[in-house]
Amino acid sequence: MTFLMIRAFPLLIALLLSVPAFAQSPRLGTQAPSNRLILHNVAILRLNPLGLENQTRFGYQSVLYRNDSALFRDNYLYLGASSKLNPAGIKIGPMVELQPLSVFTLRLLGEYVGFFSTFNAMQSFSSPNQEYSDALLAARGASGENYAASGLHFMIEPLLQMKVGPLLLRNRFSLEYWSMALRGTDRVWYDPTPDTLLPGRGFTLGNEADILFAGRPSLLLGARYNLLKPLYRARDFAAGEVESRNNGYQRLGLLAAYIFWEEPYTAFNRPTLLLNVAWYLQHRYRAGAEVSRSVPYVALAFSFQSDLLDGAARN
Repeated sequence: MTFLMIRAFPLLIALLLSVPAFAQSPRLGTQAPSNRLILHNVAILRLNPLGLENQTRFGYQSVLYRNDSALFRDNYLYLGASSKLNPAGIKIGPMVELQPLSVFTLRLLGEYVGFFSTFNAMQSFSSPNQEYSDALLAARGASGENYAASGLHFMIEPLLQMKVGPLLLRNRFSLEYWSMALRGTDRVWYDPTPDTLLPGRGFTLGNEADILFAGRPSLLLGARYNLLKPLYRARDFAAGEVESRNNGYQRLGLLAAYIFWEEPYTAFNRPTLLLNVAWYLQHRYRAGAEVSRSVPYVALAFSFQSDLLDGAARN
């Protein structure tokens, strides 16, 4: 059994905490406080592959400038910390988020990555060409080939979003760098979140695109596309080995979010239930090779947001 990391979606925190970013809709006449101390929390259950994780973001957010234009109104600088905890490991570290315009956000993240040697994690391999199916990971875990390990993870993540009538459009790109202390001469390792072999020291590219219809204030319905590509280099392969394995994936499916209520800038706000059901267009094992293409990826999450400053401190 393998477990989620989500990085922010990503990668599931980026996947799930983006719900509030899509449709910031404070009550008419309510101005965003100049200073905020914000807690975001997301609990995630995932199937195909199996995962369970809790993700938390906590930090200080300040308005950059005041402007009532729709293009400029939602601006801020956020300084905080992010943690992702699951039964297999933890990721924790600082993050910075800059939103100079309502339509553009830039996130920078650095994390310590630690695996506990539980639930078949962590496992490393000598080449991206090696097999890493669910069955093989379970067999290797049963024979004790998983081990405790640690490393560092860095990410830069620009986001573009806009609203056209009832349609909400969003595209999130990510460039990530990993530096893991692998066992022996191994060059790559399996991370349950992206569900693929990542370079021990190297980059991955990701993209997530959403289109949602906001027919009712509390309900968002639409589609999501995900892409991930590890960027292997010659040093990730054995000498003379064919550098041919593509361990990336593509998914396309349905996305729905239900916001139970919204009371802006309160201690418990925007409790949201999110469901993503998607099918693999490309995957080494989940697009027909081991798991039928008809079996979907399913992510169910519950998130909320808390403002922890009182009225005087905010302004």
